[in-house]
Amino acid sequence: MSRTQRKQGKKFQFLIRTFVLICLILSGVIYQQNQEAEATMKLHASISGDALRFSGMALRLDPKGLYIHSNSSHKPIGFTNAEIDPKRGTIIIRRDRGDSVVSIIAEPDETLTKRGITIGASGGGRITHLYLYQNGVQLNLAKPADYKKAASAYSNIWITIISQS
Repeated sequence: MSRTQRKQGKKFQFLIRTFVLICLILSGVIYQQNQEAEATMKLHASISGDALRFSGMALRLDPKGLYIHSNSSHKPIGFTNAEIDPKRGTIIIRRDRGDSVVSIIAEPDETLTKRGITIGASGGGRITHLYLYQNGVQLNLAKPADYKKAASAYSNIWITIISQS
């Protein structure tokens, strides 16, 4: 290969490398713009007032059975029913509305926390499923032995759902 051909080869390699580098930079810029556009489309600005709905309750896991706890110290708002799913062993709670959920909080009280029980919520709208775990192992509340692990005269799950109509 002659000296001129080697110089042309080096120039060609330089042009190819520069072209590839520019393409990579442009694809990164385009990707970032697409990500920002998607985030803008999916996220919503904060709202307040009449646009938001709050539902809340204490759900009692009594040894005699599950129920929505209501008395002079506990005022459930927006919930219509709570039951244990006999097939999956989860708790099903129903609300009086089927609007879009903004946030669900399912919090074990001190009685459940002392027993190592945590709760995960899934769903929204009218129906939400609550999954109870003891030390990381899912409880099947349809089984009496598992229900007994959570139940007491003072075992509550505090539920708050914020939704938008």
